[in-house]
Amino acid sequence: MRKLYIIFSLFLLSFALYSQEITNSEIMTNYEQSANSNNIFFTSIENGDIGKVRELLKNGTDVNSTNAEGWSALHLAVKANKPAIVKELLSHKKINMDPTLPVDSVFTDGDDKWYADGQTPLLLAAYYGYSDIVTMLLSYGADILAKDSIDDAMAIHIASAKGYYKVVEAILDSAAARNSKIDIVNVGDNTGTTPLMWAAMNNQVTVISILIRYKADVNMQDDDGWTPLHFAAASDSYRAVEILLNNGADANIADIEGKKAVNVTNDTDIEALLNKYMTVNNTQRENQ
Repeated sequence: MRKLYIIFSLFLLSFALYSQEITNSEIMTNYEQSANSNNIFFTSIENGDIGKVRELLKNGTDVNSTNAEGWSALHLAVKANKPAIVKELLSHKKINMDPTLPVDSVFTDGDDKWYADGQTPLLLAAYYGYSDIVTMLLSYGADILAKDSIDDAMAIHIASAKGYYKVVEAILDSAAARNSKIDIVNVGDNTGTTPLMWAAMNNQVTVISILIRYKADVNMQDDDGWTPLHFAAASDSYRAVEILLNNGADANIADIEGKKAVNVTNDTDIEALLNKYMTVNNTQRENQ
């Protein structure tokens, strides 16, 4: 009797192990199929194969799936500059419009490195200068106030720094900007640096003029007391300094260390121009 019991127990154990092996095999097969499906999905996105993307989504591929580097499908569509694919993804009812890039995400353009930790698809589109995709993302409800994880830069800061004036206009003309409780054109990053300051420090004169047209404050100060004029002077950008001065920038404003824009430039022509405006401003004050 005991022998029969032992034999039966061994049979049950063998059956359980066999069943578990089959289950594990099925799980592995399903995992491999899912991974393969996702790889096809990502490749189809990058190639702009909208038919295949639709087919995969219809058959259950997760619209919010991410690749091995942590990039979402929407990020990949934006990076590849595929507006039709972006629209297809945005039209999906389960889409997350504001996924973020993982830590240590870096873009390299020659000697220039741009750290993109925490960037949403909107910020990514702003970085690449894709104004049509920026407009599309905002029209579908992407967060206009989304920030990266480096310095709380928003899409408006990134576009201003890169000189993408069409993106700047697309953002400021959007319903999202008009309906925002935040003054987008003058919004600061985590050090109070405004879009105009970002443009000034990068000598983006076209963007500077556009931001001023949209009522950017030319005398706003960041946490260190720097104005857009300080940034333009420090960047030795004569034209940027000139535009700011012609639009009401005050050359007499000092930062928290008492330094004026004239004290942070290495350009003698800029120094002369600033001294001229400082004299004019002082004379105007005396005559008031």
